[in-house]
Amino acid sequence: MKIALLTLPLMLWSLTARLQTAELIATYSLSEISDVIADFNVPGGLLQPEFEVNLYRVNYTTTHPNGEEWPVSGALALPVGLSCALPLSSYQHGTVARKTNAPSYLSDETMLGVIGASIGIVTAMPDYIGLGDSPGMHLYVHADSEALASLDMLRAVRDLRDELEFQLNDQLFLWGYSQGGHATMALHKLIEEEHSDEFTVTASAPMSGPYDVSGVQAEVLVSEEPYPTPGYLPYIILSYQEVYGNLYTSLEEVFLPQYAAIIPDLFDGTNGMGFINNQFPAVPSQMLQPSIIEEYENNPDHPIHAALADNDVYDWAPQAITRLYYCTGDDQVSYLNSEVCLAAMEANNAADVMGFNGGDLDHGGCAPFSLLGGFILFSNLADFAFDFGVDVDLTAPNPGQSDGSISVTINDSGATIVWEDGSTETTLTNLTAGSYSYTVISAEGCERTYTVELDEAVGMFETEAAGVAVWPNPTYDIVHVSGKVERLEIVTLAGQTAFEMHTPVERFSIAHLPDGVYLIRINGSFHQRLVKIGA
Repeated sequence: MKIALLTLPLMLWSLTARLQTAELIATYSLSEISDVIADFNVPGGLLQPEFEVNLYRVNYTTTHPNGEEWPVSGALALPVGLSCALPLSSYQHGTVARKTNAPSYLSDETMLGVIGASIGIVTAMPDYIGLGDSPGMHLYVHADSEALASLDMLRAVRDLRDELEFQLNDQLFLWGYSQGGHATMALHKLIEEEHSDEFTVTASAPMSGPYDVSGVQAEVLVSEEPYPTPGYLPYIILSYQEVYGNLYTSLEEVFLPQYAAIIPDLFDGTNGMGFINNQFPAVPSQMLQPSIIEEYENNPDHPIHAALADNDVYDWAPQAITRLYYCTGDDQVSYLNSEVCLAAMEANNAADVMGFNGGDLDHGGCAPFSLLGGFILFSNLADFAFDFGVDVDLTAPNPGQSDGSISVTINDSGATIVWEDGSTETTLTNLTAGSYSYTVISAEGCERTYTVELDEAVGMFETEAAGVAVWPNPTYDIVHVSGKVERLEIVTLAGQTAFEMHTPVERFSIAHLPDGVYLIRINGSFHQRLVKIGA
């Protein structure tokens, strides 16, 4: 029996729409992205956005397991203002049931792609079949369709390069959490085993995914223990019935009548998982017919067993760098999924696979640990052609004077500089306070524009009178201190401590702080303002 779901008739998709199309849906400034990073509780200085980001909704097609070409959607995050060839990543999202909770409709997970783009990595975020703009039911934890929809999104992004005016290098990073971890593993496997002529995976970071669907994760089906997200069980049964068509002839064969009656409407694409979970018993097996549990436990050839096994994604040997992030305290996706996966890959002689255990964190708590690990992995491996190694020295003009200067040193052989007025000098003198922009152009033609805020010099007399000097001021990074300093604090104008040192100090960095005006407190007393500017 097919479940009646909220659908968009395929006939509404014209021939033009069957090609990839991109619609700009949002633009994020550096300050907005910084706020998002702060909301994720990322430790200061670990992730610094460098570029504004344009976010697009991409519509394209993939192939449904039923053989039909199927309209799907996804989000694409692009850094603004770069002509360089950039790394590409694909982020596979976690469990959602409401169609509009997918990345192309600005879900919380969409912001992970925005953060990735803000450091210079083009980020694709597929919605998968049945979510976002895609009609029909989402094929939940179905490895083949997750992987193919994600691969076809990468193809669509590649084909949009001329239209959206960006370039890609040969690097590809894959990552995703929870269901997204499963989808990431499936995508990695599909690319390496069947499409290595199109893409080469640089590194993959599956996170807390149910890789052993038929083993470790399937224990939830017959367990008598409470489970925090019981809605996952009917979701996966509906999904596999949609794909394989042989799990049951009616929902009542699997679920008790009171649950069979409500399941179709709950999973029509309009409800969130929180609402869905609240409609079921805390022990998922209590929504099942006793007969189906008996059949499942006593018949290893039961169609449910076969469907689950068909979606295992752990028993293979990735050749690219693969890092599994997980937590032993995970209450939704057992950590044993990752340990089974790691053992199988080691036995299969995988090239470079490691696991990182975040310890006693639950499923929600494990996400920040895992995602930050993935960000650090990719940023360390990424080939950022725009990273010219620019050093800037500033001389702040005195109030009302034109005696300031900016000197730029480019540590990239063959690179040139062009200021907004057309000058190509590396040092500008006789400057008044204001904004000055310059573009660095590499020998390969890669361009990046920087803006320097040159502020008037602020008073030094207070610190000098106390026998302490602080320079340069303004600064974008290193601050030097002379004099007897046992304790130093940088305080926001709102009175919050942004940085502090309790040992003698001669120099320190404030590159991690947002641009703005701060107060310096030395040895417990306020002495002067300090201006932090962008490099």
